[in-house]
Amino acid sequence: MSNRPLHTIRRDLSNLAEDESRVSLGAVVRTLETRGFGPLLAVLAGFLLLPVGMLPGFPALIGLLLIATGGQMLRGKAGLWLPGPIARIDLPADRLQYSSDKAGPPVQRVRQLVAERMTFAVGVTATRAIAAMLLVFGLAMIGLGFVPGLPFLLALPVLLFGLGLTFRDGLLVCAGALCTLPAVATGWAGV
Repeated sequence: MSNRPLHTIRRDLSNLAEDESRVSLGAVVRTLETRGFGPLLAVLAGFLLLPVGMLPGFPALIGLLLIATGGQMLRGKAGLWLPGPIARIDLPADRLQYSSDKAGPPVQRVRQLVAERMTFAVGVTATRAIAAMLLVFGLAMIGLGFVPGLPFLLALPVLLFGLGLTFRDGLLVCAGALCTLPAVATGWAGV
């Protein structure tokens, strides 16, 4: 698979925010879902790692989206259905634009690192395991999002899962699985 999807996703998200003051969450999801769950997961995680993720309540919202995404993946469904009230949640367009701009340099570095490899780790069984982890991560973000650093620690494996699924890079999926350990330890300590 080409490394172009990251560039086009960034461009499309930037275009959403152009000349707008607010962007609906539904519009963001519709822009991403045609590309599969991988890019959607990468962007959701990216939101937590970038300035837009600092908005109050945003980790809980991402947690809900991770639960919805994990549920759809477990059911084998394509695309992500959002309830109307969640789809209508507006994000500040300037934060979305700023986050898209900030993602530029990391996107360039990531493009050099991904490759189709270890595809067994992106097969059906592995995808279902990722989906189950997304359900747990989503619940943790909703219930424990107040624990300092936990949303970031949960976002990192989700980002790696998303990139791994996007590029069929099983090495990234395995790295994401390893990155769950610090998140579990931090969440456990926060309880």
